[in-house]
Amino acid sequence: MQTKKEIAILTADIVESSLLREDDKKLFQKKIENYPDDGILLKPRFYRGDSFQLAAKPEKALLLALKMRFEMKQWKAENDVRVAIGIGDVASWNDNVLLAEGAAFERSGKNLDRLKGFDLNMIIVTGDLELDDELETNCYLADEFIKNQTAVQAKMVSFMLDGFSQIEIAKKLNISQPSVSKSLKAANWKLIEKFMKRYERIIQKHYGSN
Repeated sequence: MQTKKEIAILTADIVESSLLREDDKKLFQKKIENYPDDGILLKPRFYRGDSFQLAAKPEKALLLALKMRFEMKQWKAENDVRVAIGIGDVASWNDNVLLAEGAAFERSGKNLDRLKGFDLNMIIVTGDLELDDELETNCYLADEFIKNQTAVQAKMVSFMLDGFSQIEIAKKLNISQPSVSKSLKAANWKLIEKFMKRYERIIQKHYGSN
């Protein structure tokens, strides 16, 4: 199959942002704006206080979305990040992601608003109905577990998303490896991992590596 050179746009906002103090909001904003990842094409920009948008390589989009959600949940478990990933082309490029245009931007922005009515905190939209149906189903499954995670569980998952092994996590936190394994099991890490691997296969097949 011929692959298409397209990008991913992540449009997001903080769930239950009214529960956060202004200092907490500013700290989270600073973390997101300075997020170190080579998959980011246009750095995050905040608007309307607790909403933000960034451009990324399609193969990195889900990982970035999950990292941002677990960044929030390990810090403030009662909060979350609602994020819509739109994959598509760019009609007008701009170094400020909020000023760029194209199908990826439209799919991301419109679907963030839809999420609020679906009781869902993550969705991926490509414009391909069959792909979108599969990805939405996977998002619903993963979302049920992510929403209910404790700060400790979210911290463990965050380490795994950053590429650490269970033994390395245990050493960092000065706990036993079985304790790490137990927390990851409670956090349904295997389901999240399988979702990421399936997403990577889909993106590789349809879009290649941009």
